[in-house]
Amino acid sequence: MKITVIGSINIDLVYDVSHIVKPGETIHSTGYHTFFGGKGANQAVTMAQLGAQVDFVGCVGQDDFGKRALSNLADYHISTTYVGESGVTGNALIQVSETGENAIVLMNGANYHVTPASVKDAEAAIVDAAAVLMQLEIPLESVVAGMDIAVANHVPVILNPAPAQKLSKTILSKVDILTPNESELAILTGMDITTEESIIAACDVLLEQGVKGVVVTLGEQGAYFTDGKESGWVSATKVKATDTTGAGDAFNGALTVGLCKQYSLRKAIDDASKVAGYVVTQKGAQVKIPTDLLPSES
Repeated sequence: MKITVIGSINIDLVYDVSHIVKPGETIHSTGYHTFFGGKGANQAVTMAQLGAQVDFVGCVGQDDFGKRALSNLADYHISTTYVGESGVTGNALIQVSETGENAIVLMNGANYHVTPASVKDAEAAIVDAAAVLMQLEIPLESVVAGMDIAVANHVPVILNPAPAQKLSKTILSKVDILTPNESELAILTGMDITTEESIIAACDVLLEQGVKGVVVTLGEQGAYFTDGKESGWVSATKVKATDTTGAGDAFNGALTVGLCKQYSLRKAIDDASKVAGYVVTQKGAQVKIPTDLLPSES
């Protein structure tokens, strides 16, 4: 099972705090950690642990963080043939509160050196994949370049639209599975997302714009999905959250693996929710996944 990730690689600088700092406020951190991160890398590491052969298309800096990030991906047997080295490695400043909530400031760095040309250089990896998973932490034109190659070669496109931004109907029509959370869904559609009915209505708007399937992640409330034929709600695993930083990325990685295994959308979501539920009980965005959470064949 080959999956190609086109996306971001970061180093996460995480500060434990009593609460998320307010404007003008200074607070003390109770702990500090350095973790490997970046939405693309987080998703790739999840998929590699779940049995996928992952090719990564991205860029790190010409610095120690970049060397460490490449070594980390290699430890998970993720191919970095198409990972360039330029500038400064992207990083994220993350606050994690006592309740597990987080606030993140991103510095794009080398992630914005992922150009359409570098994506096209990785065409062989895209064409040979069972699916391509992307996010929006690299330039949008580079995301579109990856989509165009995938669509032309009938490779499914899974897009995690984060950080959120408006996307044209032309772009959305290239997406097989779109995975927004509630706030991203609101930005994508321009709708107020306050009720279950508004979630359903917003997803219908996305389907009308050409997206083939939508999975809305709702944190501890689970997920809503629709592909125009089947729709429904999937409950989340009840856990005590320690750090929610990598939950969405783990969900997207596990969802993609499930879909590549030809699971139904509902089963792929259920398995992905279990993986994400475990990840939030651990520190950091790239968590070692226990074997009992590996996708089943039933």
